[in-house]
Formats: sequence, C-alpha cells, structure tokens
Amino acid sequence: MSIDIEFINLIIPKEILEEKYDGGVNKFKTDCPNKSFREDDSLVRVGFMNNNDLYNFLDLVTTNGLEYKDESTTDFVIINTLSGLSWEVNWVEHNFCSCWKKKVF
Repeated sequence: MSIDIEFINLIIPKEILEEKYDGGVNKFKTDCPNKSFREDDSLVRVGFMNNNDLYNFLDLVTTNGLEYKDESTTDFVIINTLSGLSWEVNWVEHNFCSCWKKKVF
C-alpha cells in the first residue's frame, strides 16, 4: 500500500513507533498537531505546510522517544514533495505524490 504525501511530510514506520514512541501508534496519532495523519499497513504520515510547524512537532516526537541527531535518523524521514528525501533511509520509496515501505528481499 501507499500513503499520499503533500508539502512537507514526516514519515515513520509503525514498528518504530510501537518500539520507541511512548504510547505507540495510538498515542502518536493523538499527539499529531493537525488532521493530516495518514497510515497504511506499515507507515504513518503527518504533513506540514512549513518547516517551523514540522520542527515544533519534532521536539515532541523526540521527547517521546524517537531519535533525531545532526538532522538525520533512521527512526523517521522527512519527504518534501518538491525536493524529495531530506536524508537517505533504506526502508521507504516515493514518487513525490505518495510513499510506501520498501520491499526487502
């Protein structure tokens, strides 16, 4: 499956949220600051219109257990629909309109 993306997107594997985020996927969903939460079987997405809102939410996300250091992490990725991935991760693919969990063979 895939998740539609638009503008600035925070993408997180559900397994990471269940493992590291205080309260798991359900708590993450209630913590989202807007109504852009989307999910498929493997990933969740929250969208933002500007970087300030994104980075304010990242403060909460890291407080609740996810790692983000030196503008990079394997816990999540940011996808901008104009410029693509903010850093490389080996678990997601996208086409600037949607994203999906990369299949590992």
